[in-house]
Amino acid sequence: MNESMDDAGCCLLSVAWKVAPLAEEPPGSRRGDLRRTVVSVCRTAGHGARDWAARHGGGAEAQYRPFLQLADVAHEIATLLLLVEDFLVPDLEREHRRWAEIEELTGRLTELSEWTAAFLLSGAPLRL
Repeated sequence: MNESMDDAGCCLLSVAWKVAPLAEEPPGSRRGDLRRTVVSVCRTAGHGARDWAARHGGGAEAQYRPFLQLADVAHEIATLLLLVEDFLVPDLEREHRRWAEIEELTGRLTELSEWTAAFLLSGAPLRL
């Protein structure tokens, strides 16, 4: 069970590590840009959480839970990105549905990454 800021940091770093790079991703593609964003956000928040834990201890659930939520959302985005444009039978409706979900999750990723960054900069618990 993930019950500390250090655990949350490790989860984020694990997600960053597991985001599958695409060998032939065209420059400027939305899929490639999102992959790079997920990796960057997870690495930054993961290292920040682990550094915070080294200085302050495990933290309370209200402190580390948003970091775990960030890892969860990032993992879900990465999983959906693997499914976009990778199918046996083309289905435009399914692709649009997946992209809509990815875009919605990207908004949540932004919200959580802003919260975690503000927390790490202030050191004080913030309301999410």
